[in-house]
Amino acid sequence: MTSRLLRLPASGRLLAATDIQGNLRDFLRMLAHFEESPEDSVLVFTGDLVHGPDEYTEQHWPDYLGTPYRDESPEVVRLLMEAQARYPGRVHCLLGNHEHAHVGGPRTAKFHHDEARVLEERMGPEAVETMRALFRQLPLVAAAPNGIVLLHASPSAKLTRVEELESIELEGYAHMGIDEFFHIPVLGATLWSRMARPEQARAFLEPLGGRIAIYGHDVVREGYEKVGDEQLCVSTSFALFDEHKVYVELELSQVYPDVHALRDGVELKKLHG
Repeated sequence: MTSRLLRLPASGRLLAATDIQGNLRDFLRMLAHFEESPEDSVLVFTGDLVHGPDEYTEQHWPDYLGTPYRDESPEVVRLLMEAQARYPGRVHCLLGNHEHAHVGGPRTAKFHHDEARVLEERMGPEAVETMRALFRQLPLVAAAPNGIVLLHASPSAKLTRVEELESIELEGYAHMGIDEFFHIPVLGATLWSRMARPEQARAFLEPLGGRIAIYGHDVVREGYEKVGDEQLCVSTSFALFDEHKVYVELELSQVYPDVHALRDGVELKKLHG
């Protein structure tokens, strides 16, 4: 049975990365950091593995998209599944709004009118079905006993009980615009929200036993932003230059009281440093 809540272990090391969006080089770099870590380490991508820019040449690449790359979403998906098979229970991906577009969510349109359709047309029918099967079983939220909670977007959703996550259905929203879908309980904001007030973040974290929410979805030009005491928005790959890309590395046996306990170069690390 698919669970929308991923329970992380109470010990070992957690590596967390956000928003790869088809950047194979950055995906492989993150996987290398994981493989160089102790054998009890866990790697979590917080969604949006797929859908990168493919209409620009390097010569005409816009600065706002950071270091140039070619969208290799099919290979990223394939290698994620390969890593999951090679490291059972240690490599995870949460559902992002771009993955949801393939399994019942609103169609994303960052680089194409319908990015899900364009990506699926690049892949054979068998590969598309394999990808959809993967995306359907992705969790929405990951939570650790030390109070770290991972999700795709900011923690503004009204979550009162953990059971609300388990009752979520992914299908049936492809016809909706983003503004309408955003108001779908729990699911809409968890996949699309770009900001949460401190009281919203605390309310979301409380039923999960959380102290700190770590997420992506938005682009933070310097690699990360601490929002209040409870929120850390991280940019690992998409739309950044290499020198600003950041991932998170934490000890799951250690309690971090708030985001201000997370330090540059210790818990907040350069992807290409």
